[in-house]
Parts: sequence; structure tokens; C-alpha cells
Amino acid sequence: MLKNKKTVFLKSNKIGDGELGSILINGFLKAMTEQENLPEKIICVNSAVLLTTSKDEDEVLNSLKELEQKGVKILSCGTCLDYYNVRDELKVGLPGNALDTVETLLNEDVVTF
Repeated sequence: MLKNKKTVFLKSNKIGDGELGSILINGFLKAMTEQENLPEKIICVNSAVLLTTSKDEDEVLNSLKELEQKGVKILSCGTCLDYYNVRDELKVGLPGNALDTVETLLNEDVVTF
């Protein structure tokens, strides 16, 4: 798998609203696992950190784990993890911080969802 200098910035645990939004984020991440060119990083902020701390082994968590196994660095906002009280439930990736996130956003190509 090739990695490029892109970062995927996830701001929510859904793409859009409601049940459809959950279906879309699941499909989006699953499709990403099947790509030849993968992002260098996925940064999760706000409710997107709930994707990395899922209580169940769901498809989204499995897709994120597969991406991590393929070398994609997955970071979840530390402040967001604390806000949702899920820091101890992180199942994929590492806690991130504002400094690293801002540096990435200013210096890399970013795709936001």
C-alpha cells in the first residue's frame, strides 16, 4: 500500500445526520481500506473520537484497525476523549493534541468530513 501526504480530518462520528450518517461513515472508512493510496493520518475530533472508542467491535472500528495495520496513523483529540469521558476506552490509534493537529492542518493536504 502506498501512503501519500494527505490527512483525513473527521469532525463527527457520522457523515451528515441520523442513521444515514452512520451508514455513510461506515461505508466511507470501509472503502478507504480498499484503496491503493492511503492517507498518512486520520485525525478524529469532536464526536469522531467515538469511532475510535466504540464499546462494540463494529465495522467502523474494524476498518480503522485495518487502516492502522496498513500504516495509517490514527489520532484522537485528547481534549475530546476527556470531554466524552472515553480516554480509557481508546481501541485504535493514539491520543493527539492541538499542537500536532494544527501543525498537520497547516502543513499537509487535508480532506475533511
